[in-house]
Amino acid sequence: MNLVVGEKVERVKTGIPGFDDLIQGGIPKGFNVLLVGQPGTGKTIFGMQYLVNGALAGENGIYVSLDSPNEIVKSQAKQFGWDVDTLEKEGKLSFLKIPLDKPKINLFDILEEEIKAAKAQRLVFDSLADFAINIDQFVIPLAYSALPSIASEDEQRAAQNDKTYRYEVMPTLGQDPQGRVFYRGHSERRISYLVVNEMQKFGTTNLLITDESIGGQHLTVDGVSEYVSDGVVMFEFNDTGGEILRTAKVIKMRNTKIDPKMRSFDFSEKGISLEQ
Repeated sequence: MNLVVGEKVERVKTGIPGFDDLIQGGIPKGFNVLLVGQPGTGKTIFGMQYLVNGALAGENGIYVSLDSPNEIVKSQAKQFGWDVDTLEKEGKLSFLKIPLDKPKINLFDILEEEIKAAKAQRLVFDSLADFAINIDQFVIPLAYSALPSIASEDEQRAAQNDKTYRYEVMPTLGQDPQGRVFYRGHSERRISYLVVNEMQKFGTTNLLITDESIGGQHLTVDGVSEYVSDGVVMFEFNDTGGEILRTAKVIKMRNTKIDPKMRSFDFSEKGISLEQ
């Protein structure tokens, strides 16, 4: 719990039944909130529902995908009756697919232009893991090519918790337990801080999707983003005798008194709904 006593916090309601009650009514405005979980746990639908609810409430949003084509993301949304085509035509909702077949993509310049053009207040980024895997395709701001001189409290904690944490200028390659290749050491640390810090400059309230680490000592595949994000929501599912139980849990939300209880949720005709 990181509650600032006496300070009024402006909050952004997700509009997802049962979720805002866990975080004092909504996400603090301008925050980067990490959605962590394995594929199929509901992260994408949660993100889309957040954007659709915002668009209907007068807050424009952008879904940024590094993996799935726009039509696939839209088709998932339409399964819940969300008229994303109309919202897109009205300029309330935008879908941005980042091309990974082109070298030296300046992602953050692209995002800044799209956010200004759409007058967006909400953003979903899918995903940090895809960004890390394809890091060689992107232009990295010079500020992140040098080692920072002062480590934040979260950085120090991350380093202390990871005995293999390295502060290297040159990246090395490594694999996570799922066999995917990531840049390790200093580059891994730089990537996470790069995305989170650059996203905060836009003034939007962001949901950043990433994958859960399997068999590792950290929550996420990069092992760092859970420390630097303002909030963390964990999604899980368990197969018990053929019945799938999906759960969500708020692990962290700065400036917020959170309800840390794990809540089960279902996919209804209108989207995700958490148990009360």
